[in-house]
Amino acid sequence: MGPARRAHARGLTLLEVLIVIALIALLGGTVMLGPGVLASSRVRSAATLIVSGVRLGATRANSTGRPTRLVIDIDERRVLLEEATSSTFVRDKDDAAQGAEASNEIEKLAQEEAARILEGPRAPRARFTPVSALSDPDDPSRGRALGKGVQIARVQTEHDSEPISRGRAYVYFWPGGLTEHAAIHLKREGSSDEGLTVRIQALTGRATIQRGRVDLEPVRFDDDNEGLSEREED
Repeated sequence: MGPARRAHARGLTLLEVLIVIALIALLGGTVMLGPGVLASSRVRSAATLIVSGVRLGATRANSTGRPTRLVIDIDERRVLLEEATSSTFVRDKDDAAQGAEASNEIEKLAQEEAARILEGPRAPRARFTPVSALSDPDDPSRGRALGKGVQIARVQTEHDSEPISRGRAYVYFWPGGLTEHAAIHLKREGSSDEGLTVRIQALTGRATIQRGRVDLEPVRFDDDNEGLSEREED
């Protein structure tokens, strides 16, 4: 047998065998981890969608002068923006000329309306209608889906005494930049990981994404200022 034929019949070296085994292991790991990585990416995208909804809700409340709310449909895994059909908080220019009695009556009505909204589930849905922003083009009343495999674990808001884990939860925005304090916890469906939490700050209206489950913290008084403040925890 000649040298050329012996070279052609040479078997694989140990190094080549190890490289093949490593490639097989890498491909197998990618197949196994692929669904989890994809689901985690969808949770991040869902959290980003909620952050966008918060910004849209706060902007719309300021621009229209009407209370707006972010509807979080936990069972359907969708989010939607709705706005009030009328504005209770806007006064006419002629109100001041009607005397203190009329002014006090308007303030009383405004306080009652604010208290009614803060009751949460008791707020009549008929007073709010879906808006085009953050809606499904095929069915505006359903809102936007958060994505396959994304679970809304729970929602905490100021006006709810306990976290909500099913049904619908609401986060309210008022004209003037006032936003409801809330925490929305998202995770992969069927996973034991802690997922992500979208925190919405009441005074600034800022929404941030944090790792894990972050409980809703009360807005605290700042000793250096006369009003309320929100302290960032990085």
